[in-house]
Amino acid sequence: MTCNICHKTTQNEGACWSCRLKLQSHLIELPELQSSAGEFIAPSRTGSGAVSAERSIGVNVSALDFSMATELLAILHGWEAMVREARKLTPPALLKKAATTEAEVKATCDFHLSHLDWIIGQDWVSDFAGEVAELHAKGMAAAKRFTEQPRRIPCPTDECKKFVVIDVVKVKENGLADEVTCFGCRQSWSLIRLVTLAMSNPTRKFFLDVEAISLWLGIKPRQVYAIIKENGIEKHSGNLYSLGDVINARN
Repeated sequence: MTCNICHKTTQNEGACWSCRLKLQSHLIELPELQSSAGEFIAPSRTGSGAVSAERSIGVNVSALDFSMATELLAILHGWEAMVREARKLTPPALLKKAATTEAEVKATCDFHLSHLDWIIGQDWVSDFAGEVAELHAKGMAAAKRFTEQPRRIPCPTDECKKFVVIDVVKVKENGLADEVTCFGCRQSWSLIRLVTLAMSNPTRKFFLDVEAISLWLGIKPRQVYAIIKENGIEKHSGNLYSLGDVINARN
């Protein structure tokens, strides 16, 4: 059998477990994301609770848009109407309207979840899953739900050509004293020692985001931004900057 969503071979009817669980999770999380987005309409709010240094028009447009749920409800209600017609259920026009936008979002997501077994068997489920995934991504951005990705830096040992993987979440919880290990040579260092060794080798660049640089230097993120702007330090992929360039500019 072939998964109706990712089109890969599967032993499950309709959709593979991975695609089914992903779609199910997105539908479960959408109401909470829509509700949380309202907390970030003021542009000064960030995911870490810090005040943004960016100039603003006075409102976080993406958060406002998602909290209003205009697009979200238009899309999900459109699919719900299709399901109701195909399954000969009560048409949307005869249903009692929910008292609040939040309740309306919850109701349509619950509807799709209750009919998920039937939905994943339809030839249009791939389009449905794609639109739900896109809504979920917008909700994650609007509600400032960003998943921290592990960072890799070159192993400071000269003969080793591997990378040390740094779990950003653990670093924020445990600080720079947290220990990390190279998967190549198996040597371990505290993160602060690793940075010191990496910085001592001028041929290797060590890139961090502004929050990590501020933690390392013991200054506020806005001060790091000021150093970057005043000295024209180049930004690399993923909003990363060379720690060495920032330190040299500050010195």
